[in-house]
Amino acid sequence: MSTPFISEQNAQKTSIIYSPAFRSILFQVLSLIAIVAFLYSIVSNTQANLEARGITTGFDFLSEKAGFNISMSLIEYSGSDTYGRTFFVGLLNTVLVSFLGIVLASVLGFIIGVARLSSNWLIKKIASAISRYLGIFLYYCKYFSGISRCYKPCHLLVIA
Repeated sequence: MSTPFISEQNAQKTSIIYSPAFRSILFQVLSLIAIVAFLYSIVSNTQANLEARGITTGFDFLSEKAGFNISMSLIEYSGSDTYGRTFFVGLLNTVLVSFLGIVLASVLGFIIGVARLSSNWLIKKIASAISRYLGIFLYYCKYFSGISRCYKPCHLLVIA
């Protein structure tokens, strides 16, 4: 007597496409091929465009004279230094600003955190409001300072 159901042995022998392990490997390989083809297309297109415009690539420019000054530097710098030294000065300035930002943010966060734990109702509410709205306040300050630089003041109102 035969059963209407396919036995496990017959189901496994039907097709490899129905195997989840095979499909997962197949899709990963196809995705990898698509990514490599995309990256190859970008690199070859970039190389062709650079050659067509006569633009050279490399780091030879680092030994050329920069020709501009940097107002604040941790090490001695002048406009006659190379681009390599300019890069190093910029890197040191970035490390300094990052360090100061981390220290000041940590101190401010500690003070606001301790103030939120205060038993004084007013200090607790002020600290809570600062921690809740400081980010959006700084965003608006940055946004509106940029907007105010874009537009010149209008002098249409004349008081006689």
